[in-house]
Amino acid sequence: MEKSVGKVVLVILPNVSRPRWRWIVRKREDGRFIVRTPKIGTRIGDLSLLRDADFNKEALLPKGVKVFKVTGRTKKRRF
Repeated sequence: MEKSVGKVVLVILPNVSRPRWRWIVRKREDGRFIVRTPKIGTRIGDLSLLRDADFNKEALLPKGVKVFKVTGRTKKRRF
């Protein structure tokens, strides 16, 4: 999960039934991760832009989290 720092990932949290999007901001000294959650109304396609206005405040990721999917911008969206 160290290679996911600075990226938006789809994680499976313990005791939650479906995967959630999280932006992994940094890793602490003790090995736990600081993440930010997207705000309500933010489009999934815009999450990889990592705009500060699209995410809530920083929080600590709980233990027992599994990374489901790492996103990256593959090509520019056409309107």
